Amino acid sequence: MAIFRVVAACLLLAGCGAQLAAAYGIPIVPAAQKEQVSRNISVGHDPHTGLIKVSGPLIFHDRNLLGNTYLIRSWIDPKGQSANSDFQILVTGRYPKRVYLKQAYADGEKVSTTAIDRERVSCADFCIIKEVIGLNLTEEEMARRAETGMSFKVLGRRASLVMTIPPAYFAALLDAHRAARSGSTPLPRAVPRSDAIPAGSPAAARPASSPA
Repeated sequence: MAIFRVVAACLLLAGCGAQLAAAYGIPIVPAAQKEQVSRNISVGHDPHTGLIKVSGPLIFHDRNLLGNTYLIRSWIDPKGQSANSDFQILVTGRYPKRVYLKQAYADGEKVSTTAIDRERVSCADFCIIKEVIGLNLTEEEMARRAETGMSFKVLGRRASLVMTIPPAYFAALLDAHRAARSGSTPLPRAVPRSDAIPAGSPAAARPASSPA
């Protein structure tokens, strides 16, 4: 138990978290550097829904491997129809107990918010609860945030969460989204069902920066 406490304390420190991320191949991407963000954006095609998914890199908002994170993702319908929410800021907060994150605000206004998941991820000496929410944005809002950035607060029943995303991250994701929509970004070839890679194999593993 003492060893676990030491490891847990180490994980909760910013520097140690960054070292562990590097050791496990998780990229520490500077969100304010557009070129770095662009190099870590993934674009893929879902053969079942037909949608193209664009995912930005996972950002450790407080430089803590087990702390709060965000990424921005988007969906494109090649048929030209709009997906439900074209862009979404995927925010993950970690707490010792459920706080029920519910509603985001920015610039004094409510932001369209979707509660996605509440999950207990560790319960040895103490519990860690992971809560995931999505802030839904239109392309017009993304374009505006590519100029101004975005600071927002998510209110919950027991706690709140504040984050700031720099303009460069929005700009990089928006450029990648538009490139994928125009067809200038080559997409990975869809694997036929008969040749599908078995789940759990190394080749089937998702990149660390991609959401579920």
